[in-house]
This record gives sequence, C-alpha cells and structure tokens, in this order.
Amino acid sequence: MVDYTLRMVTTRRLQSLEKAKRGSTLQLLFRCARLANDEAIERVNAAAGRPVFRGAIANLLPHIGFEGIRLGALAARVGVTKQAVSKVVAEMAAEGIVELVPDPGDARGRLVRFTARGADAIEHGLAILGGLERDLAAKLGARRMAELHDTLLTLDRLLATGAVHVPARRAQR
Repeated sequence: MVDYTLRMVTTRRLQSLEKAKRGSTLQLLFRCARLANDEAIERVNAAAGRPVFRGAIANLLPHIGFEGIRLGALAARVGVTKQAVSKVVAEMAAEGIVELVPDPGDARGRLVRFTARGADAIEHGLAILGGLERDLAAKLGARRMAELHDTLLTLDRLLATGAVHVPARRAQR
C-alpha cells in the first residue's frame, strides 16, 4: 500500500497532469459547464437585485420535467442523497417554483413538478442563458456557437439513450 500523504508531487508531474486535463474534451466540458452555470447564477441574482438563486437549485432544474419526477430518481440523477434533494425541493416549494403531487403510478410516491410560477422562472432563466449565449457568440462567432449547439444536442442524445454506456461489470464469482 502506498502512503499518498507523504508522497510529493513534482512540478513536472503537475504540469503533465494539467496538460492532460486540458487535453480532455469532457474535462473541459465539465469546467465550462460549471463556469457558465456560475455566470448564469450571477446574472439571475443581478437581475433580481438580490441573491435568489444558488447552485444547489441550478443542479436540480435540468432534471425536473414538467410531468414530474420522484424524489429518489431526482437524487439519483444528481448523485446526492434523497435527504439533500428533499431539503432543496422544500426550499423551491416554499418559493412556489415546484410542488409535490401524488404519483399516479404509485399511491405511496410523490412527484416533484414545476408550478406555473416555476414555468415562468424557467422561461426567465432561459432568457438569461440566451443573453449569455449571445455574449459568448459575440466572442466565438455565431457559426462556432451553432456548431457547439449541434454537437451538444448529438452528445446529449448519445448519452441519454445509452449509446455509449458501458454496463457495470458483474460481480466476480
């Protein structure tokens, strides 16, 4: 077993790792997504004149459909506990953005879904994102921004349909 706490990382290795990170398309996508998310949150809060939106809420929004989603499924999608999601959903419900309704497919379950106010908030958020996209297109060029959009649509389809999914390995017997 290696004791990593005592092992020094050389400057050369750090430079190599940084180069590898910059060479990874998905690493760059994750970084850009986080930076774009941070900028969008700042713009929403600036437009409101006060902090009204935070990252925990932003992380849930893409996973809540207008038909609704169960809390457990929402937690699984964002990779956190059901308790953590429940706390953020309760905040969103208190703001009137989402509501918890009975799951028609399971009388014991409840769905999280957007309210009319939530739909308005989504529309407002998309307008903010549109402004950010226009600002980025002004720097990147409209053609490159359109190509990025098309590429991301294809990437979304491939990942959402499991076209590049590797099934979990079976337990060793």
